[in-house]
Amino acid sequence: MGETNSQTLQAVKQYLKDHFPDDLELIREFLRQPSISYTGEGINETAQLLVTMIQELGGDAQVVATEGHPIVFGELDQGAPHTVLVYGMYDVMPADEPDWSVDPWAAEIKELPEQGPSIVARGAVNTKGPMAGFFRAVAGYQAAAGKLPVNLLFALEGEEEMGSRHFVPFVKGHLRELKQADTVLFPFFSENEAGIPYMTLGTKGILYFELECQGGQWGGPTRRGVHGSYNAWVANPIWRLVQAMATFVDVDETIRIDGFFDDVAELPAEELDVIREQVNAGRMDETVFMESDHILQFKGNLRGTALWQRLFSQPQLNIDGIVGGYTGEGTKTLLPHKALAKMDVRMVPRMDPERVEACIRRHLDAHGFGDITMRVYNKYPWSKLSLQEQGVQTMLKTYKDMGKEPVVWPLNPGSAPYYVFEHILGVPYVTGGLGHGHRQHSNDEYCTVAGLLNFELSMAQWLHDYAVAAAEGGAGSGR
Repeated sequence: MGETNSQTLQAVKQYLKDHFPDDLELIREFLRQPSISYTGEGINETAQLLVTMIQELGGDAQVVATEGHPIVFGELDQGAPHTVLVYGMYDVMPADEPDWSVDPWAAEIKELPEQGPSIVARGAVNTKGPMAGFFRAVAGYQAAAGKLPVNLLFALEGEEEMGSRHFVPFVKGHLRELKQADTVLFPFFSENEAGIPYMTLGTKGILYFELECQGGQWGGPTRRGVHGSYNAWVANPIWRLVQAMATFVDVDETIRIDGFFDDVAELPAEELDVIREQVNAGRMDETVFMESDHILQFKGNLRGTALWQRLFSQPQLNIDGIVGGYTGEGTKTLLPHKALAKMDVRMVPRMDPERVEACIRRHLDAHGFGDITMRVYNKYPWSKLSLQEQGVQTMLKTYKDMGKEPVVWPLNPGSAPYYVFEHILGVPYVTGGLGHGHRQHSNDEYCTVAGLLNFELSMAQWLHDYAVAAAEGGAGSGR
């Protein structure tokens, strides 16, 4: 039986290799379809396209309307004893950065230094590239083996970039169907620039908000901007907003908000030991990040274990952007009537989004900035899972079987709505797959062509290995 399973997997992999040129063009075609969260451009068209893609696999699918962007809900019944829920996001950020080297919606293949041929496009890595690659892996598996070794459910949302605002009501409304799943899979490229795959055991939570300062009783113009020369006797809202934000941190960006750190949990000793071991072995190397993202120095001049420990164990308070006054070409003296800042908090285990929001509001009021408006757009909690979950163990086995030695990250420094699976659905999850992409939310987002093929192969490997482990009754393999 084992030999037969192995032969099947090899046949699937060979099929994927032979047909990869066709897959590559289909993936590029999918990336050319815009699906921008904040404008809605192409959202409905992409949702319908995903329904068609599921139907072409032999499954059933529908577009589920929400109060925001729709969710694609589908099922691919393969008559298997175990079921995997495939989570994904088909929405992307705008591609409004001015310095793209190619059309962000053309999905051109460029030769990138040290990375080789790569697809450069919005969504190439986050996350329409891996989503399309997963569909091609499933199609190849079916073509070579007749059917998958597991059943699939699909929950593909169009609002992840806006904080998954309507994903919870969807899950609660479809609990009976979704609880058929034994595990959740979020297909994603997990290799860094050096080709080392990483396994994240959960994700930080997020609180995304705006601060707005307008002219009022405290001073400043109240209805429109005025000539800049009047700053001699009229206060400026931008100065006031900057002064308010400056009270949040000290000169080293250490957060100074009362109560902010009250519930922060320390990194477990065993996880710190894993970090230390991986750093000492040279498998967690921050210089890879420094080179790829052009960073010359980290906060506090930290390096090595202490630096990685900070990334995984500490929350952050980040300014995403400041808007106000005149920022166009040339000169224009102006005293604006309002200023706006966008900020986000990334929360680690034990932190509560509601309590953190309240801390920030109290801080502003206590420091004399009660007039500054705080508008919250996104917030959801952190999530953490065990290294021993079967889906996680299977992904680690997949990496090793394909000649890669993975590293384990206690948390994803970013955020994703995994708490929905952990706390509402009660189903374990795993994120992963080989392949490399980078520059999410920035110009020239890319994924490598070679990585795409490896991603498809790793998805086939994981589906095969998970079915085998589930049949053997591994931890978390069934209900």
